[in-house]
Amino acid sequence: MRVLSLFRVVLPLAIASRSQAQSRDQAILSDPDTACHNACRALKSSLATQTYHALTPDSVPAPDLVSSFFAIQQREIIPACWLTPLSAQDVSTAINILKEYGCHFAVKSGGHGASMGMSSSEGGVTIDMRMFDAVEILEAGKEGERARIGTGGRWGEVYKKLEPYRKTVIGGRDPRVGVGGFLLGGGISFISRRYGWALDNVVNYEVIIANGSISQISQATAPDLYWALRGGGNNFGIVTHFDLATYPLTQAWGGYNFYLLSDIPSRLSSLSIPPTPFTFTTSSLVQQVGNFVNWGACKLGYCTTITDWLNAYLSILEKEQYDIDTQVIAGIAYSSDLDIYIACANPIHAKAVPNPRAFAAFKKLPHVYSSNRIANYSTFHKELHDWNADGYRQFWATLTIKPNSTLMQNLISIFIQESQSLKQVKNVLPSFVFQAITADEILHMSRNGGNSLGLSDSDAPILTYSFTILYSKIEGGGGGEDRVIQEGGRRIVERSERVAKEMGLWHPFIYLNYADISQDVFSSYGTENHRKLKEVQKKWDPEGVFGKRLQPGGFKV
Repeated sequence: MRVLSLFRVVLPLAIASRSQAQSRDQAILSDPDTACHNACRALKSSLATQTYHALTPDSVPAPDLVSSFFAIQQREIIPACWLTPLSAQDVSTAINILKEYGCHFAVKSGGHGASMGMSSSEGGVTIDMRMFDAVEILEAGKEGERARIGTGGRWGEVYKKLEPYRKTVIGGRDPRVGVGGFLLGGGISFISRRYGWALDNVVNYEVIIANGSISQISQATAPDLYWALRGGGNNFGIVTHFDLATYPLTQAWGGYNFYLLSDIPSRLSSLSIPPTPFTFTTSSLVQQVGNFVNWGACKLGYCTTITDWLNAYLSILEKEQYDIDTQVIAGIAYSSDLDIYIACANPIHAKAVPNPRAFAAFKKLPHVYSSNRIANYSTFHKELHDWNADGYRQFWATLTIKPNSTLMQNLISIFIQESQSLKQVKNVLPSFVFQAITADEILHMSRNGGNSLGLSDSDAPILTYSFTILYSKIEGGGGGEDRVIQEGGRRIVERSERVAKEMGLWHPFIYLNYADISQDVFSSYGTENHRKLKEVQKKWDPEGVFGKRLQPGGFKV
């Protein structure tokens, strides 16, 4: 047990030893002659207390609008001014002013997107929707009971506000994630197999469209735009409120489980990757300790193999094991600080059944840490938050595959090779996760006229293979880290996609909420759906207000 105790000390050491990345003080562009500064002056004139613009006389200092961005890249964007609207009418006024001056803008809900400019506007106007955070239970109608949720809320606060009603909605699993971007891109929750993705639980959207009007968009009022908003991202308007179906609030069973891997040395050898050489430095000493802990844990029987861990994950998709109330996020991370690979599984059972049969294979695996228990969903949301650090630079990307052990082994080998090539980057922490998309989830996507994602239940089961790379810049180091990480991350995508295609196990779908900005999300929805999205945009936004012309950030149709 001493090895286990030491592991629990050393793993946090890898995180605690990092110097947290600090965002620079927010600056304001100083060129007074740009169209956007003129737009900012007009916004200040019309929406005085909501606009923060240093070049306007008597302007008050902006509140801390920067640190809430998840990725450091987003925090580094410098807008001409910030706008924090208080009402849908404020947003309408702002859109009309931005059109008049031809000023580009971005809209921020929670700011959890990783790519630069996704929800921040360099030299333009960043519209921060944080004041739209109210949650209201609406009177039940023919669609059943609904909750009206502001686009600027974060899911942790949304759930807290619903708890007194003993209700929940289909929302994010990380409490920091904002409502708006999550719902417009898809939305996988812990209970999506039973109730569908979040976008398929939106009954009505309150949207400010391109002509500035405040519109209620539903299947009854505007079926084409309603369809497009379900997966079409930020291309059609600014959503201020979402009406979501509600469900009874229950407890669940699950937690985080971590596994050390005994076969990493042989895997590295088979890939012709030499062991990390020892040097007389603090970082090298910490790596030696990490390797010693891994070796000692394996000697005492606390390790498993990649194959056994992978087979345990695949077992949850077998007919005999399948359970509509289960979900598992499973992945592997490489700690460059400790020079070890750690596997993880986050099983959740929505009916609070301890050790359900679907997770029997995972229960058999020797682990070094497990938090499995019956708890409120808020506990599981907080736990996911605690294991996912912010304050770093971020790279995200994803692809979709058919579940197959041989393919997944090949993808893991590619991940190991590429993660080794990134070791020189400060604080680098590459990781990936597999998540299943099942027929039960996809069948919900046909409700109310369907959504734009282009998935069919005949596709199922499929897996999203998603990876993130956390890292930091070295002060005064020249800033080459972004290029190294982006090239390495995109190599993982390209190599993995190539192998999946060669094996006939690739699926074209790219999940918007996990994608890298270089990925062609909307083409992955299929030719017909992509064409239809473009037609809907042209109809509702003929001037391209929410397209590349004035809102260039994010994924464009």
